[in-house]
Amino acid sequence: MLKIESAVKTFFKGTPQEHTALRGLSLHLKPGEFVTVVGSNGAGKSTLFNAICGSFYLDAGAVMLDGKDITYQPDFRRAKMIGRVFQDPMMGTAPHLTIEENLALAYSRKHKLPLAPAITAKETDFFREHLAAMGMGLEDRMKTKVGLLSGGQRQVVTLLMCTLSTPKLLLLDEHTAALDPQTSEKIMEITNRIVAENHLTTMMITHNLNAALRTGTRTIMMDSGQIILDIGEEERRGMTLDDLLRMYSQKAGGEFDNDRMLLNKDNP
Repeated sequence: MLKIESAVKTFFKGTPQEHTALRGLSLHLKPGEFVTVVGSNGAGKSTLFNAICGSFYLDAGAVMLDGKDITYQPDFRRAKMIGRVFQDPMMGTAPHLTIEENLALAYSRKHKLPLAPAITAKETDFFREHLAAMGMGLEDRMKTKVGLLSGGQRQVVTLLMCTLSTPKLLLLDEHTAALDPQTSEKIMEITNRIVAENHLTTMMITHNLNAALRTGTRTIMMDSGQIILDIGEEERRGMTLDDLLRMYSQKAGGEFDNDRMLLNKDNP
């Protein structure tokens, strides 16, 4: 489904700030895999997501999605195939538009011609049905502007916008990090259900090592622009946080920098 081959990206080449963020990174995901991505600050996690989404072009290497080479495809074309939810609940939505209008914008990317009429009654019912399934009462607030919603409610809207039309790949970029523990747990419940029901190929960046080990089907750990650990479902089963940190130390030759890592098992 997703193949990244020998990806290299260096920023600020030829300057004192030169930094190689991806160092020949290769990664293959099968259809339906749910991969959690961990690593300390500067490990290259967000750079990897940006490379997949087309925020910049790689200096070397390739990105393949569903058998198609998208290495030099612009980001707006990739957006039709890739859904991404950011840490900031305001990213990915138009705060001055209503919930219904935001959902309609996302839905129209695949299902409407540029000059198609405004939101139809059938679409309104379709959006209401999906909002009701989220269990947060948003189906009764479809005329509310997104900017007036809470952080958790905005993340639900963004998640739904990304998945109304099933993407080939879903990227979750620390999408619960800015939320309180109770809301984070609720968003993760919704996330896991959407991923499972739609058999979505998914990658999730998280700073919570415990959550990384219990979520999805596979965990990768990055360091200095490379994948240093790739732990499959069988190997993860029964693995503890201490086991993971010990494996990291053996691979990286040093202690894990946990300046932002959330080790509390109760906080997604």
